[in-house]
Amino acid sequence: MRTHTRLLLLLCSSLLLASCSFSTFDLVEQNFEPKGKTIAVLPGLNHEANVLVAHAMSVALKKNSRFRVVSQKRVAGIVPNYPPNIKGPYRSAYFEIEIDYTKTDRKKIKRIQRKLGVDYLYVIWAPTATTVQKSIHQLHLAGQMFEAPQAKEVGHGRFYATAGRVGCMMAPTPGADDQVKAIKDSTDHVSKEIAKKMGMLK
Repeated sequence: MRTHTRLLLLLCSSLLLASCSFSTFDLVEQNFEPKGKTIAVLPGLNHEANVLVAHAMSVALKKNSRFRVVSQKRVAGIVPNYPPNIKGPYRSAYFEIEIDYTKTDRKKIKRIQRKLGVDYLYVIWAPTATTVQKSIHQLHLAGQMFEAPQAKEVGHGRFYATAGRVGCMMAPTPGADDQVKAIKDSTDHVSKEIAKKMGMLK
C-alpha cells in the first residue's frame, strides 16, 4: 500500500514538474511590434473543452489587453463548420503534448484568418487531459499566434488548466475542483502574458 501511494505521489509530482518546464507564451522574434489591433481566438479542435477554452481566452484578452477582440459568437458565424478541426503543433498528445510547431496546418489557418479579417489569430488546441487520483485534472493546451496577411507565426506556447493551479503558478483558489473555474483562471493568466509580450497589456 505504501509503495502504491509513493508511486502515485511521484506521478503527480512528475506531471506538475513537466508542466512547469515550458513557457505559456513566447514571441518568435524578440523585437516584435504589433502591426494591428484586431484579434480572434479560434479553437483548433472540434470538442467542447476546446470551445470552452477559446471562449474563456477571448473574454480574458478583452479584459486584459488593448486588442479589439472578435467575439466567439461572431467567429462561429464566420468560420465554416465551426468549431473546425485543424492539424495542430504536436507530433503526439497522450499524457503530455509532444510539441512540434511545424506540424500546424498553416494553409487552413491562413484561409480562416482571411475570412475573419483580423490582424491576429490565436489558435488554441486542447488535445489531451490527465486525471490523477480522481482529484487532479489537467487539461493540456498549446497555442499559436498568427499575423495577417500571410498567417505568419509570431508567437506560441503551452499551458494547462488544473484545479488549484494556473500554468506554473498557484491559482487564487487552491484545491478547487471546478474545471470551468480552472480554465478561466488559466486563460486569464496566459492572456496577460500574451498581451504583455505583444506590447498590448492594459
